[in-house]
Amino acid sequence: MLKAIIGLWIMLIPLTIWAATPSQIIDKLQEAEDYLTVDPATTLSLLAQIDQVESLPTSLFLRWHLIRLRAAVPTHQMEMMEYSLAAIFTHHTHAYFIEKLPTAMSALGIWLRRHDYLNDAWLSLECAYKHAQSEQQRLVLTNSLALVSRQLGDYDKAQRLYGRANSIADMAGITSKNGIIANNLGIIALELGNVAEAERQFRKALASYQEIDKRSGQISAGVNLLFAFIIQEQLLNYQRLYGPTSRLTESFPNETKQAMLLWVNARFMQLEGHPVSEQTKASLKLAYAQLQDDNIRRLVFQHLAKPLGVDVQLPKPVIVRQFERSWYNVVKACDWPKAS
Repeated sequence: MLKAIIGLWIMLIPLTIWAATPSQIIDKLQEAEDYLTVDPATTLSLLAQIDQVESLPTSLFLRWHLIRLRAAVPTHQMEMMEYSLAAIFTHHTHAYFIEKLPTAMSALGIWLRRHDYLNDAWLSLECAYKHAQSEQQRLVLTNSLALVSRQLGDYDKAQRLYGRANSIADMAGITSKNGIIANNLGIIALELGNVAEAERQFRKALASYQEIDKRSGQISAGVNLLFAFIIQEQLLNYQRLYGPTSRLTESFPNETKQAMLLWVNARFMQLEGHPVSEQTKASLKLAYAQLQDDNIRRLVFQHLAKPLGVDVQLPKPVIVRQFERSWYNVVKACDWPKAS
């Protein structure tokens, strides 16, 4: 019996080694990367199938974390991003890190912006722009810089940056980013009180995202468009869009979009004549904390909380924080060789 067990164990050894070969890991990483645009949640699931990431060769270790960072942005996995950022910056002199520097800095800028390290976010994104290797990257980074400007309340600068982004996209023939630009212009229009313009931009964004089958974008633009419909009390338009948007949102692991949809649909139900229960109000209070940022919370407070009778606090003005980590000093210096 013991010999049989030992024999079986010996037979399994080659299988274990074979399953962990670099070529197999590279194939899995490529598969995970292929899902980034259409279904980043699947990307995260595929990455989780790779064991002992810390033991991978450095280039594969960095690639694993960089793919995870890209998937964590649309799924709003902020803790996951923080861990991966710290991991990749332990290898900030490695050739693969330097090759992927714009991607790393872009992810860092997004994480910093979402945690109100706005000046540090700007610095990180400018460093990424300095090392950008394509018009596609410059376009994405210009959009991110515009988002920082918007969060700082500088709408003129944000709109100028979106104008630059549109120019880059037109000159380079990059249509895949039209949805991002339109969606963010719609949010600015909402914050400036121009709901009709916001609706126009959200419609444009949704059509662009549907054309490239980007699920996370369809959810963002769809939920935002539903919000614009509710503000204007366009209930028929709301009913037409709610079904497909709700199905996508419920199947996508992004609690910020689910929280926003909960608020918007509660207002729709109220406009349809359904009273707002205390249980619903309690759920909405919890969802308020899960909304993407204070700018969105201000819009919800302004347009939804009062009519729904939900007692939530208006966010205080943004206090720009300073980011402090030992590894962040290399970001401040931004002293990497440029890619040839």
